[in-house]
Amino acid sequence: MMKNKWMSAFSLIVLSTALMAGCSSGGNEPETKKPDTADGSKAGGAPQQISLRVGWWGSQDRANRTLNAIKLFEQQNPNIKISAEFLGWDGYWEKMSTEAAAKNLPDVMQMDDAYLPDYVQRGLLEDMTPYAASGALNLQDVDDSYVAAGRIDNKLYALSLGANAVAIAYDPAMFEKAGVPELKPGYTWDEYADTARQLQQKLGKGVYGMPLSDDIDSFKQFLMERGAYLYNKDGTGLGYDDDKLVAEWFTYWNKQREDKVAPPPDMTASLTALEDQLIVHRKAPFLTLHSNEVVAVTQSANRPIKLIEYPSYPGGQKPQYLKPSQYFSVTSDSKQKDAAIKFIDFFTNDLKANEALGGERGVPIAGKVREDLKKQLDPAAKIAFDYVDYVSKNFPPLTNKDPAAASEINDTLYKSISDQVNYGQLTPEQAAKAFREQAEKIFKPKK
Repeated sequence: MMKNKWMSAFSLIVLSTALMAGCSSGGNEPETKKPDTADGSKAGGAPQQISLRVGWWGSQDRANRTLNAIKLFEQQNPNIKISAEFLGWDGYWEKMSTEAAAKNLPDVMQMDDAYLPDYVQRGLLEDMTPYAASGALNLQDVDDSYVAAGRIDNKLYALSLGANAVAIAYDPAMFEKAGVPELKPGYTWDEYADTARQLQQKLGKGVYGMPLSDDIDSFKQFLMERGAYLYNKDGTGLGYDDDKLVAEWFTYWNKQREDKVAPPPDMTASLTALEDQLIVHRKAPFLTLHSNEVVAVTQSANRPIKLIEYPSYPGGQKPQYLKPSQYFSVTSDSKQKDAAIKFIDFFTNDLKANEALGGERGVPIAGKVREDLKKQLDPAAKIAFDYVDYVSKNFPPLTNKDPAAASEINDTLYKSISDQVNYGQLTPEQAAKAFREQAEKIFKPKK
């Protein structure tokens, strides 16, 4: 999936939109012992100047949209200045790990399902339930189904930034040029490979029929179609019993690479950012991603891109499901929690902010925002909205959640195993065995 493989090579960009003025204490401590008022000002004085750090991962398109929304927030809250920090996926989590150890996390950090349980377990995130109860974080226009995913033990540690679903993007113009019919919902993995092979043969040298999409999210889909899940329901171990499923998965991708339908792993490894992807440069007609990412892909490709559900397994289960695209969380060591909540509330409920964001992070969770945005969607955002609507109506909700061990297993162990298969260092059968053995070690309590 995009975030796991291809968003890792952004250089860190730290943007301070303005210097704090007239604040000898650096914005973290009041200058006097007078109590603060509800708007952050001192009793009888001007609003306290606050510096708020906000961190996220994503494409340059996401950064541009987010920075535009931040400008609007600062206009509405002139006493709050945002220091914005963004990276690609891998670099972001490496930096967050370092900053967590130093107790220097941003006040607001973008969060993902795979990392949420671990960060909660380590006491790094603030429970936002009291803020929701007081109305400081206004969720009156948000259905609880959007909120529930961010709760652990009935405490709200993360708020969804939008709904999305895994998808396969494709370039209709490449299908037309090759004279190959577009795939229809319900197609199988074999039909996916056959279509990719036809496209590769007809589009000529230098074009691959599909990307090397053996990422963790695609693997999860593959397992769910067969009635299994990567993790068990109580989060204590793997959720499938038959290692032949894993071997089958890696065998499928070995075949695509060997036939040169999919590119070699060294080419895939060099695709570091969303803007670099083969589909953007007409080097492959497909790309696996999350539905919200079609906005940035279309922006980069500068031509129409469509979405279709994942391949199916004959007689199998429907694997597609809605999920939060990402979350925002308030970190527990933040000295500016009220301002952090105000920023997340703004992101959730402000119409102008969401017009600037344009649904790039997924379908907004607030009803009035969702309806407002529908009226002015650009074609790419409309495709993302329509796809989320399609999945919500045709596929069951996901009941399993990733455990705390998922961050290590998904991003480190699985990637290591898949790389070894791709470079011929492990057979699919050896990989299936190694994955289970090493995952079970990660699940064991550390002594």
